[in-house]
Amino acid sequence: MQQARAEGAQLDASVPHDLRVVLQLVVDDLPQADRTRAKLDLPPTVVLSEIDQDAVAIVARNLIENALRHGSDAPITVALLADGWLHVENDCPVISPRTLDALRGRFMRGDDAAGGSGLGLAIVQKIADRTSARLDLASPLESTSRGFRASIRLGRNA
Repeated sequence: MQQARAEGAQLDASVPHDLRVVLQLVVDDLPQADRTRAKLDLPPTVVLSEIDQDAVAIVARNLIENALRHGSDAPITVALLADGWLHVENDCPVISPRTLDALRGRFMRGDDAAGGSGLGLAIVQKIADRTSARLDLASPLESTSRGFRASIRLGRNA
């Protein structure tokens, strides 16, 4: 269903909206155990987006669920910056550059045994492509020898 929405639906919002509200709703909708692990960091000021709220929620949910599923049991970070960049980070072994590139494709999964269909990042990539957003994947995290970060610019400065 999400893949069909990413490929065919209108992805532009009729009215700009505050990304903070959408991200808070996505995190609040997680099961309690996942909500406890997801550390949400939102700026104090409005961050507007012209991407449809449902599309933003699909992006955020896929990135958050991937971080929870494919990382260690450590907390994950979901950080929205004032300039509209969303960063989702988790602790995990380093992912090779070749695997990082492959993860954007349909039915592609990393080397862990965590399961999943391998569609999450492909859906996010499709929405990014259709909205002229950029999806960046990085591993390891800066100043560490572990971790994964997915970043996408969903908004613009208010």
